[in-house]
Amino acid sequence: MNVGFSLLTLFPGQAGGAETYVRGLLAAYAAGAGPEMTTALVSRHSAPAVERLAGPHLKVQHVPSYRPGDSDLTRLLAMGAARITPARTARDLPANLDLIHYPVTVPIPRLPGVARVVSLLDVQHHDLPGAFSAAERRFRRWAYDDSARQADQVITITSFSAERIAERLGIDRARIHPIHLGIDHERFTPNGPTSDLPGLPERYVYYPANAWPHKNHKLLLDAFSQTKDPSLHLILTGSGDSAALMRSAGERIHHLGHVAADQVAPLLRGAQALIFPSLYEGFGLPPLEAMACGCPVAASNTGAVAEVCGDAALLFDPGDIDALVEAIDRVVGDETLRADLVARGLQRAAQFTWEKTAHRHRDLYKLVAERSLQR
Repeated sequence: MNVGFSLLTLFPGQAGGAETYVRGLLAAYAAGAGPEMTTALVSRHSAPAVERLAGPHLKVQHVPSYRPGDSDLTRLLAMGAARITPARTARDLPANLDLIHYPVTVPIPRLPGVARVVSLLDVQHHDLPGAFSAAERRFRRWAYDDSARQADQVITITSFSAERIAERLGIDRARIHPIHLGIDHERFTPNGPTSDLPGLPERYVYYPANAWPHKNHKLLLDAFSQTKDPSLHLILTGSGDSAALMRSAGERIHHLGHVAADQVAPLLRGAQALIFPSLYEGFGLPPLEAMACGCPVAASNTGAVAEVCGDAALLFDPGDIDALVEAIDRVVGDETLRADLVARGLQRAAQFTWEKTAHRHRDLYKLVAERSLQR
């Protein structure tokens, strides 16, 4: 089997969780955990992230006719052109693909007669429309919703997201396959150094999240100001409007902005706990990454976060400030609870591997290819 894996619309550094998904899955495929052959279809932007993985199970196919440029406008123009004139892009593609998978959702390139699998990580643009501009919502309806509806099968990353996709987009739930993400267990491990970033306080809880409304920073900052331990600090990382965020912050709250990927595990190993009050996630990797580092987790009791954390986190209502204050105080101050969360967390995180994720994708590809042959 030869699976086309379209990365033409991927811009590394801008795709967030979708890029983590692509990188983890392709590394597992290259190691032999996926289909017999995967052909990654790349532009000049996505090629560098993939070429180093090329080998017996992974080929890299450049598609020079797809020219996304370097700006949001040129990206949109390239997508529109590829949708209107699919034959121009198709001529640069191998002829022996059994199916094509669109892991970043947008169905480019289109190949007539070839079965399609689409990954749609969530439908946040429907569930939290206020978090998106009108233009962003229109784009997602065109590029994401239509892509999922027209796919032979849809992959998502939690049962929570599968139910929301079925309800919001009217897709038969039997066509939607929740497959959990994996963790990079070489990076996220309790055995390693803590962070050496300058000025880091000795005792802190950690929240890695971009400053978007659904990440619930304001409630966290208000709750943290009411916690019992005066020696405890709160470390925030991520992009977004940190100036607005920090206007209401006290002296024990520190926003480090974007930190390098290799700093995240050391920050988790040194933290008293990960606090994860997000209101909405398609999956929520940070709690699992924290668990894999031996860091206790207190997290939202809603949707995908509760599904991913299972019984390995202290769960709280992310809309209740009193519940959040109590959760922070308990996860830091109750040593018996902390030890239990660390043990449960290590066991929970060990269940999430990219090899397992790749195997489930491979099985779905086989199903799609077999059904395609029967048409």
